[in-house]
Amino acid sequence: MPAIQAPAKPPSQPPPEVQETQALQDAVRSAEDNPQLLIKNLEGFLERFPASVRREQVINVIYTSALRANDPETAIEYGEKLLAEKPDDPGLLASLADMLDRRGDAPRRAKALEYATRLVEKAEAKYREPGHSASGTGKAADSTVMLLAQASLARGKLYAEAGELDKAWADYEKSYAVYPSPQAAERLGDLAVKKNELDRAVDEYATAYAFPGPALDPAQRREVRRKLGSCFLVLHGSEKGLGDLILARYDELSRALAARFQNSGQPNAELRDPFAYVLKRTDGSPLSLADYRGKILVLEFWATWCGPCRLEGRLLESVIEKFHKEPAAVFLAVNVDESPANVPAFVKEERWTTPVVYAQGLDRLLGVTSLPTLMIFDRNGHVVFRQEGLAVTTFVDTVEKKVRGALGQSGAAGSR
Repeated sequence: MPAIQAPAKPPSQPPPEVQETQALQDAVRSAEDNPQLLIKNLEGFLERFPASVRREQVINVIYTSALRANDPETAIEYGEKLLAEKPDDPGLLASLADMLDRRGDAPRRAKALEYATRLVEKAEAKYREPGHSASGTGKAADSTVMLLAQASLARGKLYAEAGELDKAWADYEKSYAVYPSPQAAERLGDLAVKKNELDRAVDEYATAYAFPGPALDPAQRREVRRKLGSCFLVLHGSEKGLGDLILARYDELSRALAARFQNSGQPNAELRDPFAYVLKRTDGSPLSLADYRGKILVLEFWATWCGPCRLEGRLLESVIEKFHKEPAAVFLAVNVDESPANVPAFVKEERWTTPVVYAQGLDRLLGVTSLPTLMIFDRNGHVVFRQEGLAVTTFVDTVEKKVRGALGQSGAAGSR
């Protein structure tokens, strides 16, 4: 009799956790660095594995990929899912408020105001706690002061857009009180114009224009000068006396903010040329900015406590990818933390590839008063672009365009 063969065993299935890991690896690998395809793949992964232990991590990747792909609707959707897991995350609150505001419709702006208010309330609660610097006029404001100043500035903008000028005024005054800045002064001037209080507008614009240090980019400085001149002309019929006002305001601010701008024996203390600075990498080795004379230098000033800085760092990685074959474009992430102890671990966690250096007074020289701040220097060492704060949906395109312009490349070059 012929031998009876046992039925073939079905191929064994790998354990569920192995299947999940393989599916996630396939989703990432097949996207081939295309953020839109990566979003689609990862959404498919979440449909297949809704209870994945990596769910929050995957949602975070979808969120940051949507930012890279300039897809605000998807970024808002997944940003709000992340916020449900981390309701007090300042970076998420700030970026969601910004994106919702930019969508333009009333319900979205109401939601933006809700998030901005949560951010202000969180900052105010921390501000009332003991143990931080209570004023931004000193040598270095701590993270709580900076967070409250920036959150109040952001919410004030939303109130101003909604026509609630008194509430906007209160927020701008609060921002300036905890950490004086030319941005807050300019916005107070704009509100004073809307209220037809031209004397106050001149006063605030003069403060913004005369603020010590290169605290506004050249284009914005020209705009403040135009507004100041227009208001002064209406009040006085000519600009006679305006120069005296600006000089007096500069002297007044220099005295009031002297502690913020004094060198305090720091490295590079006596230098006035940023390209003469020698900075320190996270491994302790020196980095001389003189090595980058004649190149396009992009500096991103950031801190570990700054939520929007975390997002901007990820987006900057996307910009850098576009210039990896362009040796004339150099990118540095300049950390301004008072203590560098947590910086290496933060960079490792974020998986940044951007070279990180410590500011060592460079932020003070360049008048960095809010975070994040990004600057682009041309081949002659002049600042040709400066941006305070994070414009989430336009950051990558704007910075790429500005760098290509500084390099002398056409806009078409960015589409290769």
